[in-house]
Amino acid sequence: MKRRNHWILFVVLLLSLTILSPSLDLAQDQTREERDNVTDIFSVPAPETTHKNKPLSVLVSMEDEEYEIFQSFANNIAKEIGIEITITNREAADFYSAFKETFMMGESPDTLLIDNRYIKWYAKKGYARPVMGGDGNIAAADSFDSVLRAGEWNGYLWSIPMDVDPYVYAEYRNEETSEEPLQSTSTRDEWMSRLTGWGKRLNKPFYFNGEDPVAYASWLTFLGIYPDVSHVFELNGEQEEDTLQQIQAIQPLFSYIKTKRYNLSSVSGDFQAGIITLSELIPVHRQELSSYINNDVKSQSLAVKGRSFIISPKSTQKEATVEFLTKLTSPKSAKNWFALTGKLPVYSTLYTDSDLSDITNAIPLQALEESMEESLLQDEDHVLSDPEKSFAAAETIEQFVHGQISLEEYELQLALLMTDSR
Repeated sequence: MKRRNHWILFVVLLLSLTILSPSLDLAQDQTREERDNVTDIFSVPAPETTHKNKPLSVLVSMEDEEYEIFQSFANNIAKEIGIEITITNREAADFYSAFKETFMMGESPDTLLIDNRYIKWYAKKGYARPVMGGDGNIAAADSFDSVLRAGEWNGYLWSIPMDVDPYVYAEYRNEETSEEPLQSTSTRDEWMSRLTGWGKRLNKPFYFNGEDPVAYASWLTFLGIYPDVSHVFELNGEQEEDTLQQIQAIQPLFSYIKTKRYNLSSVSGDFQAGIITLSELIPVHRQELSSYINNDVKSQSLAVKGRSFIISPKSTQKEATVEFLTKLTSPKSAKNWFALTGKLPVYSTLYTDSDLSDITNAIPLQALEESMEESLLQDEDHVLSDPEKSFAAAETIEQFVHGQISLEEYELQLALLMTDSR
């Protein structure tokens, strides 16, 4: 009888465990759900998958010519390491909004190439994941310190550097040119006289990229109106009033300014002078760089743009992404990328190579390093370091230069940008 009672008790216990087990699973699921809702990317890393599950997705913003080169360049590297990639190219104006939309939908690209000015902003928004010490080529001893520090925030590194590209004042000249090149010391009347003369031969003979506020800021800095590019959207009080008077004085020059180029393969046929990136100048005039780059780069700071890859915290292929970016941004790849695009390497030791001697003759390495220190380390709260504010500033500049808004409206719109960015 006692043995029968034991069996009955055993069956009751077994049934009890069977009934309770779903509730235990439910409690575990609730705990897991709460953990998954945590937004701290350090607490909940994305699950890692293997290379073969799906192609690695890469998001960039490039002109058509560069994009075609990048596609071939990146696909060859992916093939070398045995992975598949998909590359998406977005217009600069749509790049951030397109990324943000896919990110919120959980379909973020694994990696994206962004301007170094935006790295800290992306990191603060939770759009990037930290890069560890062994990831990419960030431990390379010969990387420019300023390029690496441009990707630092909150004690972490958030990017893998790709390239750099300085802005220069270029003036196309020949042996018959007798006048000295325009400089930051030239007066407004001298600028007007020269642009008027050039305008007899070319429509809008002076160029800067109207979609890039740094190009416009570089020109105002070159004219001596601002002390450096980072101050263009920050002046106030008496300094602001004096600066606006100087900008008003150069408004007659605006009718000679072109902000869009249509023929990238024939720079000299498009305009006579301008603020232009070195990579834009190289394809046609690399052999004569020293004669075209007329600003005294030894004593005058250049604005330097740079680009780096960040890895999305939503990427499920971090290992594959790091492997791909390590190969893509290696010193060997950097040399090949320069040869294909004119974008400069981020490794200082490569500048001793004979292939870059003409570059260092035109822009001494010390001048390039000093310029990078100033132009790549923008404060993360600055208008130029916020992709939304930067694009809005570019629209305001374009409207102002083309006479679509007055100086007062220009001042007001930029003041609102500054207020919103604080």
